[in-house]
Amino acid sequence: MKIVSIRFAICFVLVLAGLSPGTAQRRLRQGQIPNLAGKVVTISGPVAPSQLGITLMHEHIFINFKKAPAMFPPPTDITVIQPRPTSDAKPNAFGLTDFDQSLSAILEFKKIGGGTIVDVSPFGLTRDPLALKLISRVSGLNVVMGAGFYMRQLHPPDMDKLTVEQLTDIIVRDIAVGAQGTDIRSGIIGEVGVVGKPLSENELKSVRASARAARITGAPLSIHNFEPLDEMMKVLDIIESEGVDLRRVVMSHTGGRDVKTMEAIFKRGAYVEWDYMGQASRKSEADGRLIDGIYAMIQAGHTDQIILSHDVCTQEQLKANGGGGFTYINDVVVPGLKAKGATDETIRKIMVDNPARALTFVAPKRVVKMRSASTKAAAAGQANKP
Repeated sequence: MKIVSIRFAICFVLVLAGLSPGTAQRRLRQGQIPNLAGKVVTISGPVAPSQLGITLMHEHIFINFKKAPAMFPPPTDITVIQPRPTSDAKPNAFGLTDFDQSLSAILEFKKIGGGTIVDVSPFGLTRDPLALKLISRVSGLNVVMGAGFYMRQLHPPDMDKLTVEQLTDIIVRDIAVGAQGTDIRSGIIGEVGVVGKPLSENELKSVRASARAARITGAPLSIHNFEPLDEMMKVLDIIESEGVDLRRVVMSHTGGRDVKTMEAIFKRGAYVEWDYMGQASRKSEADGRLIDGIYAMIQAGHTDQIILSHDVCTQEQLKANGGGGFTYINDVVVPGLKAKGATDETIRKIMVDNPARALTFVAPKRVVKMRSASTKAAAAGQANKP
């Protein structure tokens, strides 16, 4: 599908839906933070958690690893969809930029009963709200879109100059008004990139701004973790210091680490997420270790804090290229867990109930000592309608 036709189709959809950037600007000027407590915010609007069904909490329907643009003036048009490669050209091994390819891949998930995909591609992974809007309409799947900033290597060029308050404003706008000049709202903050070793000043700003925006809007958080345990605990300390309940936080890429690390995260109340699954190069022994590790945490009593997802972000993870695609958990992991003794109730908790609880907004709350005028205005109207 050509880029022009895709974006024309999406714009047509937005016109039919009565969405306009003017409405978004007025909403923010009036200081309206929608009270979305009890709802999940999808690309198409707020829905009841009971409407999600089987949910993949950490995926990338579209992704292109590319340094984020400057944030001021705020970017309004970032396009991830690219022309299909010619017959003698190979697609980007570390990107998913073809609309038809991604549509075919996620429809496999729908065929096995899937209901919702969370696309955690924020700035730094070439987030494209319009493409996500269209693919949700065409596929019939709920899509939840991420906000915030990815790893420091892909931060915007003006990140050093941006304050916590300015970063908070950007994230709040994505959730309360709409992303990149649209009325398409993010429903989760993340994946917030943390590399650490040691934590950089910009990473700390990004984490604090993300947590502050979570408090202001009531949105959940998903943290991308490459840092060691002591730095993970510092990240959680920062989030908690901003008034965010850690039961609202998903610590991605932490499932399968050493038991000490996982137990420390469980103790803090956050979710531990197993992800980045289904690579074509994965061997059966690795599948067995993955299943053994998840089942051990089930047996240890942590079912209510376990999240499973694929983190599809490369070509080798797609079924068309020999990978497990968006159904690897259903095809391999779930049968493996059941063979060990996991009940249907346990599987439902992990694949339906936990994601629904994690994605459900809580009531927005004020943040004190905010110096940014736009964030103060945005935080003022906590009880307005969605």
